Amino acid sequence: MLAPRSLTNLGTLSLVLALTACGPGNGSLTAIDESGNETASVIDPGTGTATDEVSGGNSTPVNAAQKLLLNQDMSVRYESNNVLENKAELPSGTQIEVPADYSSKNLDYRDSSGKLVRSSTGFIYPIKIVSVPSSFASQFPQSKIDTLNKTSGGLFIFASIVGSLQGAEGSFAVITPATPGAGFLANYQTSGKPKFSYTTSSTKRFPKINKGVDPASLSSADRAKWNAIYAELRKVANREVATPKSYLMIDSATAKQASLDYEKIGKVATNGAWSIAVQQTAVRHGFSNVPCAEFQSELVREAYQRAGYRVSDDFNTTKGNKLIWSNTAAVVNFSMALYKAGWIAWDGTKYKPMTGAILMNGSGISPGHTYISGSDDGMIIVDNGAPQGRDLRKTSQSIIDMMFETGVFFLPPGINPPTW
Repeated sequence: MLAPRSLTNLGTLSLVLALTACGPGNGSLTAIDESGNETASVIDPGTGTATDEVSGGNSTPVNAAQKLLLNQDMSVRYESNNVLENKAELPSGTQIEVPADYSSKNLDYRDSSGKLVRSSTGFIYPIKIVSVPSSFASQFPQSKIDTLNKTSGGLFIFASIVGSLQGAEGSFAVITPATPGAGFLANYQTSGKPKFSYTTSSTKRFPKINKGVDPASLSSADRAKWNAIYAELRKVANREVATPKSYLMIDSATAKQASLDYEKIGKVATNGAWSIAVQQTAVRHGFSNVPCAEFQSELVREAYQRAGYRVSDDFNTTKGNKLIWSNTAAVVNFSMALYKAGWIAWDGTKYKPMTGAILMNGSGISPGHTYISGSDDGMIIVDNGAPQGRDLRKTSQSIIDMMFETGVFFLPPGINPPTW
């Protein structure tokens, strides 16, 4: 999802037009376009023990590459001139290997019709092809597999399978702050304070920006409500501590039922936000490439539910901000829905986006991107492409320019962030 200031040519504009929901290559791929609900079965989780000879032969846990079986046909791509081009079509049942320290990118990619497409879910790399089903052995002799695995820059695969990689058990790992890279420092100071500004456009959209609410001015009931809702968002987003994966990841059948239940009877789930929003709601309604606002909407809905409050009290038809995909799958509508619900808009150049704050690329318009802060300085974020968390200090300048220039962010009333 792109911010308007990223538009540099008509080619980019054509990509933007496809993103209002969140508003042929060198390979043989002819018909496969990822739908967003691709899965893979883990056949080797890559965990085990290693002997530490220095400490006298003690065994310690290690994480190695995971081996997975693709549950449907998928394509692999390679990077060329900042575009992911088709390399090969892998049949269902192909075994791949994904390193424990895999990386992700959100580059434009070419679909089977030759059109460039934008995906906020992105791609993971470098993956390695281990084997294909025997019935495809003639199309994928070992020599071809070896050649594919030697692709310069590595092979990329659609990040929809990240749910399989992460699983629903255990906790997301703590993210250790990285040394700020050149891409980060082009946009942010080492403290995390932005070097860019969207103050003018944010103030125009949200006239009450930076108008915090004194907690003492709230009734005890309202103060308890907003503190409880914020605490739930903070628990889900915090990547500076081990966080249960179940907040975001649940099995597919349960996620689908939860997605349908909310649409049909308004029942809100209490966990599985990523599985519900990204792999079910967005897929069923045709915006699987750009589910960022729906993912953040589900995080908000579930935070209300776990805290013991009805999301419909603040997000409803009367206020014109009902929190449902048909209204808030577009970032521009989601940001305004928060504002109409009484949430406070804050200027990211003046205030620190605390853990659990809902962040917006730019001033929260469409096309755009929305994500949640995973640290008290906004340098770690959680979004639909990185539910495990992403350290912006390790992110390239082009991706930050496109998706992670935090211009405005939202917090419940009475939760007032510190200044930079």
